Amino acid sequence: MNLTVKQQKPADKNWLDEQGMTIPYARTTGYERMAEGNIGKMAKQALDLSNKLTDFKNTLRIVVMGLHKEFIKSNNGRAVGKGKGNITLYNFDRSVKVEVNVNEPIHFDEEYIKLAKAELDALLADELSGASSWIKGVIADAFEKSRGELDTDKVLSLKKHASRTTDARYHKAMEFIDKAINRPTSKEYYRVWVRDEAGQYQNVQLNFSAI
Repeated sequence: MNLTVKQQKPADKNWLDEQGMTIPYARTTGYERMAEGNIGKMAKQALDLSNKLTDFKNTLRIVVMGLHKEFIKSNNGRAVGKGKGNITLYNFDRSVKVEVNVNEPIHFDEEYIKLAKAELDALLADELSGASSWIKGVIADAFEKSRGELDTDKVLSLKKHASRTTDARYHKAMEFIDKAINRPTSKEYYRVWVRDEAGQYQNVQLNFSAI
């Protein structure tokens, strides 16, 4: 993002408000003048830090990928780390650790989820189906929302129970869940750890809200 902060100054005879109206500087209050100066200054500092973090992340990515490539080369093609794209690297005395975690979030197509739930609701509503208590519990838990969102792991957990029932509606619902799965672009998360005097790794906080 190319963001700029426009800061109005006391030397300006007129200031513009949020509606674009011209307000004579003499009619502004002491608070408004102080807020304009200090908030604008903080915004500029925040943008500067954000740009530096972006540059650091790009540098970190280049360095880590280069080191990972060299590690594989020096160890006869053996990779390091676990999971798809996850990497853990150390310096010589292991006092510093760098982790790269690749997150591949799953989102559901809402219409297919509705179809899956309709099949399962029909199964539960059919008294002749003799739906056992485990099915009722698993289905109820899977579609319980938190903050208006479904829990991905809970919905996918329905699939592992498919072998426990022969009801065609359950299996049809699993087909709809498969079709509902949408994997957007994966995201990479970088973390740098430094070992303290007690030998414990401490995460170097690069998240503003975590400091």
